[in-house]
Amino acid sequence: MSRDQRSRVDIEETIGRERRKIAETIDELDVRIQSRMDLSRLAADNAGPLMAAGAAFGFLLGFGVPKVFVRTIQIAVPLLVAVKIVGDARCASCEDQPPERT
Repeated sequence: MSRDQRSRVDIEETIGRERRKIAETIDELDVRIQSRMDLSRLAADNAGPLMAAGAAFGFLLGFGVPKVFVRTIQIAVPLLVAVKIVGDARCASCEDQPPERT
């Protein structure tokens, strides 16, 4: 084997070793993440609070939130219309007047 061929083989072997090391590291990280992020265990550990939060959210959505939305719409729509009318009137009055010179 010539010197160039031998150095090429050495480089390829080094690259192969480093790839294997990286693959092992990734596998270790994957095992660690899967053991820490076990969703079934997390759900089982927190089943009571999750059910209570879901029930409270459902109660609010079913009884309280629609009334708030209706009241917000009752107040917001007339205000938006009034703001639009006043804004249009101001723009019309600004166009009628010549620009001020300083």
